[in-house]
Amino acid sequence: MIVTREMGTVLRDTTMESPVYIDVRKEPMTLHGFSEPFRRIPQAVAERTSECISRLSRVTAGGRVRFRTTSDFIVVHAEVISASTSANSAPNASTSFDIYFKEDGKHRFRGVFTPSQGEGKSYVESRLKFHNHEWKDVIVYFPLNASLSEVYIGLREGSELDYASAYTYPKPVVFYGSSIVHGGGSRSSSPYSSVLSRRLDTEFINLGFGGGAKAEKEIMEYIAGLDMSVFVYDYDHNAPTLEYLRDTHYEGYKIFRSKQPKTPVVMASRPDYWSRNFALEYYSVEETEKRRRLIEDHYKRARAEGDDNVYFVDGSLMFPEALRDECTSDGCHPNDLGYHFMADAFEKVLKKVL
Repeated sequence: MIVTREMGTVLRDTTMESPVYIDVRKEPMTLHGFSEPFRRIPQAVAERTSECISRLSRVTAGGRVRFRTTSDFIVVHAEVISASTSANSAPNASTSFDIYFKEDGKHRFRGVFTPSQGEGKSYVESRLKFHNHEWKDVIVYFPLNASLSEVYIGLREGSELDYASAYTYPKPVVFYGSSIVHGGGSRSSSPYSSVLSRRLDTEFINLGFGGGAKAEKEIMEYIAGLDMSVFVYDYDHNAPTLEYLRDTHYEGYKIFRSKQPKTPVVMASRPDYWSRNFALEYYSVEETEKRRRLIEDHYKRARAEGDDNVYFVDGSLMFPEALRDECTSDGCHPNDLGYHFMADAFEKVLKKVL
């Protein structure tokens, strides 16, 4: 379709008047990674689970909008409810939008929409120019630590707009876990779930909740009701004690299995096995090994009970020995290099089961 003024929205405040601003909730644009705009899980489920999940389910980690266009520029305009930075991620990752093009089956990074706005404004806005009118198959990643009420894509009037090409694997991989799943690193597209999506060309949902992923019955029952291709179960760091992990991990798996008896489940232990952040005195290598062994034992138990669709990714093997000290931002949370190696470890499993 041709982009016309009539299909756009007149924004009450903007730094750029010339683009046609199109609400990302309108076709042919498609939203990904949300249960509803712009929440990762429904509010009622989040509130039943915990205050932390209620708060973090509103941030847009893993959210994306996809479309194809011939516009020679793309603008992102977002109305912001709240935004915060994180000690384990760069400001770009927390509050910016990343743009990728799908070219010849590969996802290629093409820039960052760094937020800018006037003093006292409630919105962020940024533009990238591409200097050609060729078709672009676009993926825009939303910020990791921002809550948004409205998002618009600005395109040149008279350019063409269409649906994005389909993912090779359109049924999502669902990732559930701690802040490591939620994400950090240098950009909003850095988490290992996003890296795997690009490598494998698969849909995904990021259900990482920093400090809040504790496998409560409410959220496990919700996850078990989602249509998915694979479930990645990675909340080790948010279990406050070894005893809590023992009491909830296998039980959470059984809740999931009661509704999805055949969906592949990937159990994972924490990746920062050998590192030690001395500001975080609540765990040690010895404690981490106990947790790793417990999760591996649960994997073996599930196999012994006849489950051939459960897998184990060993966190102690994710980071190469020579680079262990370089794979985290703070001794705990992966940086871009750490996420690269995490993606390597999970890719070996996901390639088999997708």
